[in-house]
Parts: sequence; structure tokens; C-alpha cells
Amino acid sequence: MAINHFDLMIIGTGPAGITAALYGVRLGLNVVVFGDIPGGNTYMIESLENYPGFPGGITGTQFGVQAFQQAQQEGADFTLTRLHEFTKENDQFVGIDAVKQKYTSSSAIVATGRIPKRLSVPNASLKGIHFCSLCDGPLYRGRNATLAVIGSDNAAGQHAITLARIADKVLLVNRNKVFQMDAALTNRINLSSNITQLSGTEVIAYEGKEKIEGIAVADQETERKVIAVDGVFLAVGWRTNTKMLHLPVEATAEGYLKTDNNLMTSCPGLFAAGDVRNTDMYQVLTACADGARTAKYCAEFLEKRNI
Repeated sequence: MAINHFDLMIIGTGPAGITAALYGVRLGLNVVVFGDIPGGNTYMIESLENYPGFPGGITGTQFGVQAFQQAQQEGADFTLTRLHEFTKENDQFVGIDAVKQKYTSSSAIVATGRIPKRLSVPNASLKGIHFCSLCDGPLYRGRNATLAVIGSDNAAGQHAITLARIADKVLLVNRNKVFQMDAALTNRINLSSNITQLSGTEVIAYEGKEKIEGIAVADQETERKVIAVDGVFLAVGWRTNTKMLHLPVEATAEGYLKTDNNLMTSCPGLFAAGDVRNTDMYQVLTACADGARTAKYCAEFLEKRNI
């Protein structure tokens, strides 16, 4: 058997992929994991406060790194490279990573998560448009900045809370009339003196030459007006990260992978876990649960196939 053949290949180093690796090894599987960011998108979380066991919260970066180290110490093989191509030849899954190294496996888990969407508006490529307030917010410290957060969900609310400690003023802009975030987060925003909520307001363009200088908005009362801002942080939705998949797999119209009760996709032996899967809840906790379940079902799949 080739040196680079494994029982289980996992694509993704977010909560789902890392948990799948941990459980897979503990179930006796030979596991290889692809991805170059331990914890995946958890680095965007300033404080993970709704995960059991951390009553005071834990930074997303710390959570991701600790989970990664735990799975690595258990025996999972992390390549710390991204998988550029994933396909299937006969009964074997084949992965080609960023350095053209070839790997094969008898089962696989896609846990690649989601990527933030951009707004499709004029001047969308201007500098000063961000996705991570924890990463890029400090760029505006000490600049008396006005920052705009565009979005309505928990991610947008968390951006606003984080940036309110840095900027003079934060505009939380939502094209719908109602924000879609947890009550606890809404209460914190309502108590903040420098967060202004603009509901029913749609951003229709960015203003500026090379760097963003303002946002053009429209609401029910004003056809178009420009609000001066120093930076924009987006939380307008997500798209699945599946461009490396070069094999037919059933998915929703939005690109989320369809799975059965055992989290297996339409491709036998290929499972999906976490935010890349068509699910009803996108949380770190549910991603971890998916990871544990897919590892279990992979082990059962291999046992039935006598592999």
C-alpha cells in the first residue's frame, strides 16, 4: 500500500474537521487532514461564549489552536496544506495538495465550511473593506474612525461590539427592518453609546478613489445619500467552500452539500460536516457534533466494506 494512503481523508481544519480527526483516530482510523488554518474561521470570533465548558468565554483563536493540538497529539496527521483537487478513482478518494503531493483514502469527510460574501455594488474593490473585525479592527485604533458594519445576523452584531471599543462611531447597517441576531447580543448593542443602528437601509455603492471614503445608501425616506466612513466590515452572508471538489455530489441551489441521516453525501464513502453541509444551524457546537458523527459513520462504512 502506498505511503500516502489513509483510512480517512478530512478536508478542513475548522471545528468540524478537527473534531472528526480527533474521533477518527480514537476509533482506530489512520487519518490525514488538509487545511492551513488551525481552527478555520474561528479566528474571527473574539469571544466564544455559547460553547459549554467556557463560562467566561474563550477567544476563537485559542479554541481553534487547542482543538488542533488535541487532535494532533491524539495522532491525526495534519499536512498544514490546502487541498487543491479532490476526486475519486474507482473506490479510492484522491487528493492533490498545494505542493502537488498525492494522497488516497478509503473514506473522506468534507468539512471546508463557508467563505464570506462580498456586496455586489459599484467600487467593490476599494481598499478598506474587511470581513474580520478582530483581525482588521485594530487598524483603526486611535484614528477617531467611523466604521460601518453591513449585515443583520450574529456575525454583524459581534463585529459592531468589537469595533465599538476601537472606533468613535459604528454604523450597523441592515437592509431589512429587523435584525436577525440573538437577544443577548441585541441587548449589548442597545446599551452601547457609539453604535447606531440603521435598519431598512441598503448599501447601494461604495464611495472613494482608491480607499473607501463613504457608503451610498437608500432607505424608505431618502432615495440616495452618502455617509462618510473610514472602513467597512461585511457580514452579508456566506458561500460554500467547495471549489476543490472535482466529483459529482448533490447540493442545494446555494451550494450546500446534501447528506443522509448518517451525514453521507450522494457519493458513497464521502461525508460532510459543519457549515458546508445543508443544515439548520451554523454554530461551532453543531460543527463539532457533525465532526464526531461523521468519524463514527466513516468507521462503520469502512467496517461494512471490510476495509
